[in-house]
Amino acid sequence: MDETRIAPADHDAVLRLFGEICDRTSAVLAANDDWSMSGRRDTQYSIDVDIDDACLGPLRAAGFSVLSEESGATGESEHVVVVDPLDGSTNAALGIPWCATALCLVSNGVPVVAMVANLRTGDRFTAISGRGAERNGMPISVGPPVELSAAIVAVNARPPESFRPAQYRSMGATALDIASVASPDGFDGSIDFDDDKIGVWDYLAAVTIVREAGGVAADAHGRELITLDHAARRRPVTATSPELLDELLDSAEGPRRSGLER
Repeated sequence: MDETRIAPADHDAVLRLFGEICDRTSAVLAANDDWSMSGRRDTQYSIDVDIDDACLGPLRAAGFSVLSEESGATGESEHVVVVDPLDGSTNAALGIPWCATALCLVSNGVPVVAMVANLRTGDRFTAISGRGAERNGMPISVGPPVELSAAIVAVNARPPESFRPAQYRSMGATALDIASVASPDGFDGSIDFDDDKIGVWDYLAAVTIVREAGGVAADAHGRELITLDHAARRRPVTATSPELLDELLDSAEGPRRSGLER
């Protein structure tokens, strides 16, 4: 038997694997001094490819299929790890400590294990389906409910003039923005104002963590957030409460279907 393979149902072993991968990606980033573009596609740094390589080897050896921002879909298993090797590449290039590796195991269409690791600070948000969320090994839950007028919200892209929370921040790394909503000392919510630019690798791990921490999430246009289509794009919105989510969805100015699943 191949001792590198991991049973997908062994969620603790999967989470340990994710931690080992994030150790590797942190080390690759720390050693990097090449901020050139890869030449493979627009906005892709060479370090994006290097960190992707650091993720793919262990995941494939463990027996998982992979859906990566950088290298697309590989493998034929129904157990797929959705990975953003380096979320916040521009932040990393600028020396801003808000960049991450995000990994989420999707088994038979259901997200079951997730990790978002800040590669500069070492902070790690994790979740296992049905067992809650943690930050650096300690249980976390979302903060108390607040109205939009009192909320501090992470935004992607420029918000409209009508968007009036207490404060907002544009941090430049969607996975970390969303994962922060899972922590009581983090953002009260997050919202994407861009025109369908966000891939599933950007948000799925973090959304899984937020939901396990007691928060809620939806797409601004009412679409299912869980997808394994590399070409699919979404506008994720998250919040600490259903009421705040409703306010944020209203701010998103997108069509919504009734009975929206959250």
